[in-house]
Amino acid sequence: MRPYIDCHNHIGRTIDRVPPVGQTTSMCLQRFSETNIVAAISAPTAVGSPIVRGIEDIRHQNEVIGRAIKDFPDRFPIGLALIESRFGKLGIEEAEKAMRDYGLCGLMGHPPIGPWCIPFVEAAAARDGLVNLHMHNPLMVEIAEMFPTTTFICHASTFAEEKLAKFDNIWFEVVQYPDGQGTDWDFKRAADKLGRERLIFGADLPYYDYRVLQHTIEEADIDDDLKNRIAFENIIPLIQKYRPGWTMPDAFVEPHRVYDSEELWEVNPENPVRLAAYA
Repeated sequence: MRPYIDCHNHIGRTIDRVPPVGQTTSMCLQRFSETNIVAAISAPTAVGSPIVRGIEDIRHQNEVIGRAIKDFPDRFPIGLALIESRFGKLGIEEAEKAMRDYGLCGLMGHPPIGPWCIPFVEAAAARDGLVNLHMHNPLMVEIAEMFPTTTFICHASTFAEEKLAKFDNIWFEVVQYPDGQGTDWDFKRAADKLGRERLIFGADLPYYDYRVLQHTIEEADIDDDLKNRIAFENIIPLIQKYRPGWTMPDAFVEPHRVYDSEELWEVNPENPVRLAAYA
Protein backbone atom coordinates (compact mmCIF):
# COMPACT_ATOMS: atom_id res chain seq x y z
CA MET A 1 0.00 0.00 0.00
CA ARG A 2 1.16 3.52 -0.76
CA PRO A 3 2.27 5.81 2.12
CA TYR A 4 -0.28 8.08 3.77
CA ILE A 5 0.00 11.39 5.59
CA ASP A 6 -2.90 12.20 7.88
CA CYS A 7 -4.26 15.73 8.13
CA HIS A 8 -6.58 14.94 11.04
CA ASN A 9 -5.27 13.08 14.09
CA HIS A 10 -6.17 13.42 17.77
CA ILE A 11 -4.23 12.44 20.86
CA GLY A 12 -6.20 12.29 24.10
CA ARG A 13 -9.55 11.06 25.39
CA THR A 14 -13.19 11.72 24.64
CA ILE A 15 -15.43 10.66 27.52
CA ASP A 16 -18.87 11.60 26.18
CA ARG A 17 -18.91 8.80 23.58
CA VAL A 18 -20.40 5.39 24.28
CA PRO A 19 -18.03 3.67 24.56
CA PRO A 20 -15.48 6.41 25.39
CA VAL A 21 -12.47 6.48 23.06
CA GLY A 22 -8.93 7.76 23.15
CA GLN A 23 -5.30 7.19 22.32
CA THR A 24 -1.85 8.05 23.58
CA THR A 25 1.01 9.16 21.37
CA SER A 26 2.52 5.67 21.43
CA MET A 27 -0.81 4.02 20.55
CA CYS A 28 -1.09 6.41 17.64
CA LEU A 29 2.42 5.61 16.39
CA GLN A 30 1.75 1.86 16.47
CA ARG A 31 -1.48 2.30 14.51
CA PHE A 32 0.43 4.37 11.98
CA SER A 33 3.15 1.75 11.63
CA GLU A 34 0.53 -0.94 10.91
CA THR A 35 -1.27 1.11 8.24
CA ASN A 36 1.44 2.93 6.25
CA ILE A 37 0.77 6.35 7.78
CA VAL A 38 4.18 8.02 7.95
CA ALA A 39 3.20 11.40 9.45
CA ALA A 40 0.23 13.40 10.71
CA ILE A 41 -1.05 16.80 11.69
CA SER A 42 -2.18 16.23 15.27
CA ALA A 43 -4.43 18.01 17.77
CA PRO A 44 -6.15 17.31 21.10
CA THR A 45 -9.38 15.34 21.12
CA ALA A 46 -12.65 16.86 20.04
CA VAL A 47 -15.32 18.25 22.35
CA GLY A 48 -16.16 15.88 25.18
CA SER A 49 -12.62 15.67 26.52
CA PRO A 50 -12.15 15.62 30.31
CA ILE A 51 -12.19 19.04 32.02
CA VAL A 52 -12.24 17.99 35.69
CA ARG A 53 -9.50 20.54 36.43
CA GLY A 54 -11.06 23.22 34.25
CA ILE A 55 -8.80 25.30 32.03
CA GLU A 56 -5.79 23.35 33.31
CA ASP A 57 -7.04 20.31 31.40
CA ILE A 58 -7.19 22.30 28.16
CA ARG A 59 -3.62 23.43 28.78
CA HIS A 60 -2.54 19.84 29.44
CA GLN A 61 -4.09 18.61 26.20
CA ASN A 62 -2.30 21.27 24.17
CA GLU A 63 0.96 20.45 25.96
CA VAL A 64 0.60 16.79 24.91
CA ILE A 65 0.55 17.86 21.25
CA GLY A 66 3.50 20.18 21.87
CA ARG A 67 5.49 17.25 23.27
CA ALA A 68 4.54 15.03 20.34
CA ILE A 69 5.86 17.49 17.76
CA LYS A 70 9.00 18.03 19.85
CA ASP A 71 9.70 14.33 20.48
CA PHE A 72 8.71 13.07 17.00
CA PRO A 73 9.15 16.06 14.67
CA ASP A 74 9.30 13.94 11.54
CA ARG A 75 6.05 12.07 12.45
CA PHE A 76 4.15 15.08 13.84
CA PRO A 77 5.64 17.94 11.83
CA ILE A 78 2.95 20.42 12.92
CA GLY A 79 0.29 20.48 15.61
CA LEU A 80 -2.95 22.33 16.20
CA ALA A 81 -4.42 23.64 19.46
CA LEU A 82 -7.87 22.90 20.81
CA ILE A 83 -10.85 25.15 20.09
CA GLU A 84 -12.94 24.96 23.26
CA SER A 85 -16.10 27.01 23.69
CA ARG A 86 -16.77 26.13 27.32
CA PHE A 87 -14.22 28.62 28.68
CA GLY A 88 -14.92 31.67 26.53
CA LYS A 89 -12.09 34.22 26.65
CA LEU A 90 -9.94 31.90 28.77
CA GLY A 91 -10.21 29.29 26.01
CA ILE A 92 -8.95 31.81 23.47
CA GLU A 93 -6.06 32.75 25.75
CA GLU A 94 -5.11 29.08 26.10
CA ALA A 95 -5.17 28.63 22.33
CA GLU A 96 -2.93 31.68 21.96
CA LYS A 97 -0.58 30.32 24.63
CA ALA A 98 -0.38 26.96 22.83
CA MET A 99 0.54 28.64 19.56
CA ARG A 100 3.04 30.93 21.28
CA ASP A 101 4.68 28.55 23.76
CA TYR A 102 4.22 24.97 22.53
CA GLY A 103 5.06 25.34 18.85
CA LEU A 104 1.52 24.69 17.59
CA CYS A 105 0.76 26.41 14.30
CA GLY A 106 -3.02 26.78 14.40
CA LEU A 107 -6.32 25.45 15.69
CA MET A 108 -8.73 22.55 15.26
CA GLY A 109 -12.43 22.49 16.12
CA HIS A 110 -15.29 20.03 15.81
CA PRO A 111 -19.06 20.33 15.63
CA PRO A 112 -21.12 21.72 17.11
CA ILE A 113 -19.38 24.92 16.01
CA GLY A 114 -21.11 28.30 16.01
CA PRO A 115 -20.13 31.94 15.61
CA TRP A 116 -18.36 31.69 18.97
CA CYS A 117 -15.40 30.20 17.07
CA ILE A 118 -14.68 33.43 15.16
CA PRO A 119 -12.41 34.99 17.87
CA PHE A 120 -10.44 31.72 17.92
CA VAL A 121 -9.99 31.86 14.16
CA GLU A 122 -8.91 35.48 14.47
CA ALA A 123 -6.23 34.46 16.99
CA ALA A 124 -4.85 31.92 14.51
CA ALA A 125 -5.20 34.31 11.57
CA ALA A 126 -3.08 36.88 13.40
CA ARG A 127 -0.24 34.32 13.33
CA ASP A 128 -0.90 33.20 9.74
CA GLY A 129 -1.96 29.90 11.28
CA LEU A 130 -3.69 26.82 9.93
CA VAL A 131 -7.34 26.23 10.97
CA ASN A 132 -9.27 22.96 10.66
CA LEU A 133 -12.91 23.57 11.59
CA HIS A 134 -14.18 20.19 10.38
CA MET A 135 -17.42 21.68 9.13
CA HIS A 136 -19.14 22.29 5.82
CA ASN A 137 -22.04 24.68 6.22
CA PRO A 138 -22.98 28.33 5.59
CA LEU A 139 -20.91 29.46 8.60
CA MET A 140 -17.81 28.05 6.92
CA VAL A 141 -18.61 30.20 3.89
CA GLU A 142 -18.87 33.28 6.11
CA ILE A 143 -15.59 32.51 7.88
CA ALA A 144 -13.71 31.86 4.63
CA GLU A 145 -14.91 35.24 3.38
CA MET A 146 -14.03 36.90 6.69
CA PHE A 147 -10.45 35.55 6.71
CA PRO A 148 -9.37 35.40 3.04
CA THR A 149 -5.64 35.02 3.79
CA THR A 150 -6.00 32.28 6.42
CA THR A 151 -5.44 28.66 5.38
CA PHE A 152 -8.31 26.31 6.28
CA ILE A 153 -8.94 22.59 6.16
CA CYS A 154 -12.57 21.55 5.92
CA HIS A 155 -14.65 18.54 5.01
CA ALA A 156 -14.77 17.52 1.35
CA SER A 157 -18.53 17.15 0.87
CA THR A 158 -21.29 17.91 -1.59
CA PHE A 159 -21.80 21.23 0.20
CA ALA A 160 -18.10 21.99 -0.19
CA GLU A 161 -18.25 21.18 -3.89
CA GLU A 162 -21.17 23.59 -4.32
CA LYS A 163 -20.26 26.42 -1.93
CA LEU A 164 -16.60 26.26 -0.87
CA ALA A 165 -14.65 25.29 -3.99
CA LYS A 166 -14.35 28.96 -4.98
CA PHE A 167 -12.08 29.72 -2.01
CA ASP A 168 -8.44 29.13 -2.85
CA ASN A 169 -7.45 29.24 0.83
CA ILE A 170 -9.26 25.97 1.69
CA TRP A 171 -7.87 22.41 1.52
CA PHE A 172 -10.45 19.65 1.49
CA GLU A 173 -10.27 16.69 3.82
CA VAL A 174 -11.29 13.24 2.61
CA VAL A 175 -12.66 11.51 5.72
CA GLN A 176 -14.66 8.33 6.22
CA TYR A 177 -17.79 9.51 4.38
CA PRO A 178 -18.51 12.56 2.20
CA ASP A 179 -22.06 13.30 3.40
CA GLY A 180 -22.65 11.26 6.51
CA GLN A 181 -22.35 7.59 7.35
CA GLY A 182 -23.34 5.30 4.52
CA THR A 183 -22.66 7.76 1.69
CA ASP A 184 -20.11 6.89 -0.98
CA TRP A 185 -17.13 8.82 -2.27
CA ASP A 186 -16.99 9.94 -5.88
CA PHE A 187 -13.34 10.96 -6.01
CA LYS A 188 -13.48 11.89 -9.69
CA ARG A 189 -16.27 14.38 -9.02
CA ALA A 190 -14.56 15.72 -5.89
CA ALA A 191 -11.32 16.24 -7.81
CA ASP A 192 -13.17 17.97 -10.63
CA LYS A 193 -15.17 20.25 -8.32
CA LEU A 194 -12.62 20.95 -5.58
CA GLY A 195 -9.34 20.55 -7.45
CA ARG A 196 -7.30 17.37 -7.43
CA GLU A 197 -4.42 19.29 -5.85
CA ARG A 198 -6.48 20.21 -2.75
CA LEU A 199 -7.80 16.82 -1.59
CA ILE A 200 -6.02 15.41 1.49
CA PHE A 201 -6.47 12.30 3.64
CA GLY A 202 -8.00 12.53 7.12
CA ALA A 203 -7.98 9.46 9.40
CA ASP A 204 -9.77 11.15 12.33
CA LEU A 205 -8.17 8.93 14.95
CA PRO A 206 -9.13 7.75 17.54
CA TYR A 207 -12.73 7.84 16.35
CA TYR A 208 -12.80 6.05 12.99
CA ASP A 209 -11.31 2.80 11.80
CA TYR A 210 -9.66 4.66 8.95
CA ARG A 211 -8.48 1.42 7.37
CA VAL A 212 -11.95 1.37 5.80
CA LEU A 213 -11.21 4.70 4.12
CA GLN A 214 -7.77 3.56 3.01
CA HIS A 215 -9.36 0.51 1.39
CA THR A 216 -11.92 2.77 -0.32
CA ILE A 217 -9.13 4.90 -1.77
CA GLU A 218 -6.97 1.96 -2.80
CA GLU A 219 -9.88 0.23 -4.58
CA ALA A 220 -11.37 3.37 -6.15
CA ASP A 221 -11.69 3.56 -9.93
CA ILE A 222 -9.33 6.53 -10.22
CA ASP A 223 -5.80 6.94 -11.54
CA ASP A 224 -2.77 6.42 -9.32
CA ASP A 225 -1.86 10.10 -9.56
CA LEU A 226 -5.08 11.07 -7.78
CA LYS A 227 -4.69 8.30 -5.20
CA ASN A 228 -1.16 9.49 -4.44
CA ARG A 229 -2.30 13.09 -4.23
CA ILE A 230 -5.02 12.26 -1.70
CA ALA A 231 -2.85 9.86 0.27
CA PHE A 232 0.28 11.95 0.72
CA GLU A 233 1.42 14.24 -2.10
CA ASN A 234 -0.98 17.15 -1.71
CA ILE A 235 -0.44 17.67 2.00
CA ILE A 236 3.36 17.93 1.80
CA PRO A 237 3.45 21.57 0.61
CA LEU A 238 0.78 22.46 3.18
CA ILE A 239 2.96 21.08 5.99
CA GLN A 240 6.04 22.74 4.54
CA LYS A 241 4.31 26.11 4.70
CA TYR A 242 4.54 25.81 8.48
CA ARG A 243 7.61 23.55 8.70
CA PRO A 244 9.96 24.62 5.91
CA GLY A 245 12.42 21.89 5.08
CA TRP A 246 10.29 19.03 6.37
CA THR A 247 10.35 15.94 4.17
CA MET A 248 8.24 12.81 4.30
CA PRO A 249 9.84 10.02 6.39
CA ASP A 250 10.71 6.84 4.53
CA ALA A 251 10.49 4.51 7.55
CA PHE A 252 8.39 4.06 10.69
CA VAL A 253 9.35 4.97 14.23
CA GLU A 254 9.42 2.19 16.82
CA PRO A 255 6.91 3.03 19.59
CA HIS A 256 8.27 2.67 23.12
CA ARG A 257 5.38 0.34 24.06
CA VAL A 258 3.94 -2.50 21.98
CA TYR A 259 0.15 -2.74 22.20
CA ASP A 260 -1.96 -5.74 21.45
CA SER A 261 -3.13 -5.20 17.89
CA GLU A 262 -6.60 -6.55 18.59
CA GLU A 263 -6.96 -4.02 21.41
CA LEU A 264 -5.86 -1.15 19.16
CA TRP A 265 -8.37 -2.02 16.46
CA GLU A 266 -11.33 -2.99 18.65
CA VAL A 267 -14.48 -1.58 17.09
CA ASN A 268 -17.80 -0.46 18.50
CA PRO A 269 -20.14 -3.43 17.95
CA GLU A 270 -23.03 -1.01 17.44
CA ASN A 271 -21.09 0.84 14.73
CA PRO A 272 -18.23 -1.24 13.28
CA VAL A 273 -16.55 1.66 11.46
CA ARG A 274 -15.94 3.34 14.82
CA LEU A 275 -13.06 2.40 17.10
CA ALA A 276 -13.62 1.59 20.75
CA ALA A 277 -10.11 1.52 22.27
CA TYR A 278 -9.68 3.86 25.23
CA ALA A 279 -6.27 5.20 26.25
